[in-house]
Amino acid sequence: MSRLSLALAAALSCLCGAASAQQLVPSPTLDAIKARGHLECGVHLGLPGFSFANDKGEWSGIDVDYCRALAAAILGDSTKVKFTPTSVQQRWPVLQSGQVDLLSRNTTITFSRNATLGVNFQGINFYEGQTFVVRKGTATAPKDLDGASICVAAGSTEEKQAADWFRERNMKTSIINFQKNDDAIAAYDSGRCDAYTAGLGALAGQRSKLKDPDSHVVMTETISNDPQGPTTRYGDERYQLVVRWVLNGMIAAELLGITSKNVDEMKAKSTSAEVRRLLGVDGGFGAMMGLSNDWMFNAIKQVGNYGESYERTVGMGSPLKLARGKNELWTKGGALFTPPFQ
Repeated sequence: MSRLSLALAAALSCLCGAASAQQLVPSPTLDAIKARGHLECGVHLGLPGFSFANDKGEWSGIDVDYCRALAAAILGDSTKVKFTPTSVQQRWPVLQSGQVDLLSRNTTITFSRNATLGVNFQGINFYEGQTFVVRKGTATAPKDLDGASICVAAGSTEEKQAADWFRERNMKTSIINFQKNDDAIAAYDSGRCDAYTAGLGALAGQRSKLKDPDSHVVMTETISNDPQGPTTRYGDERYQLVVRWVLNGMIAAELLGITSKNVDEMKAKSTSAEVRRLLGVDGGFGAMMGLSNDWMFNAIKQVGNYGESYERTVGMGSPLKLARGKNELWTKGGALFTPPFQ
């Protein structure tokens, strides 16, 4: 019996040693971020509600908020972010070359991208669906676009999905692609196309750029399911862990009722084991990744939970006024969920 006990103790010692060693695995990306003192984040060229810079160069949007939360978790300061605008074509080389630490822009998660581009998707921060913007009185649903010309950004998932959708229904359309989203929407606005296609959320923001937004309508029927989320390069698993769990932490905070306004009180008084682990009171979860244990406390305090971010950037508190829909918590009928902080 004593031999068995000794064997078990030795095995547990090896496991604990392996766990400790795993925590110390080098992370070149985290080391680089800490050394330079800021996060390099690749964002959209300019999409209201998602990533958009005003005339003072101040960035806002749900994707921008995520970058700020990540900076707060890693560096303790949500302002320590440099934003690099990227086009549809530029985003992959910019990420792959190391010019940015991650992409946080409206990029659809697909099998082929994951398998062939050397990138990993670290969760879903927005459930998108492709649809069309048209001039009022011309069409009400995608099926009405038979024979239409459609503007789209070249190299986007929308370009391929639109072609597939119409071909599968034996509908004749002319897909006209442009190097940039802004070029495509400008071409539509000038009358070169009958419709412009993109994600529902993206169209809500892009419609505001049209000369006369009220003369155009965004269809409510979608032709795809396009989940989007932060994207990293292959390799550096410890950094990927951080990127993934900061997003999970923002979602978990909303689920657990933690907000930027009550986070101090929740940290001081909550008896919930999961709340205490999330906010760094117990568990040492930050240390497991090489961060301070108040990593998510800082992110929530300075940026907010997922729901707070959604409402002020694309939700009812924003000009876009997008209902939560699939982006609601799973406990409220949506698709948004997170694994537990255990």
